[in-house]
Amino acid sequence: MIKYLLKTTNEIFVLTEEDANTLHKEIEEFAHSNNFTLYSWTQTLKEKKSKGEVIDSWVICKYTLVFNDPKEPEIPLKDIEYNMGGQYE
Repeated sequence: MIKYLLKTTNEIFVLTEEDANTLHKEIEEFAHSNNFTLYSWTQTLKEKKSKGEVIDSWVICKYTLVFNDPKEPEIPLKDIEYNMGGQYE
């Protein structure tokens, strides 16, 4: 059976807006180099407050990549891998 991945939507947590901007550039380059389309990108600053004071913040990046046109898909799906884990220093 031939399967075609049409699109994916992903949400990624990063610590800073600078990290979010770097990730955005990486995703744009990835999409361009693989002939995909970065269909949408949003980044939302989240804050944890205590008594009105910001005690922590982070950014949620949400994006959609389009791989195939559903009317005429061209790139068949080989596999999907979720490589979770690993350690960052």
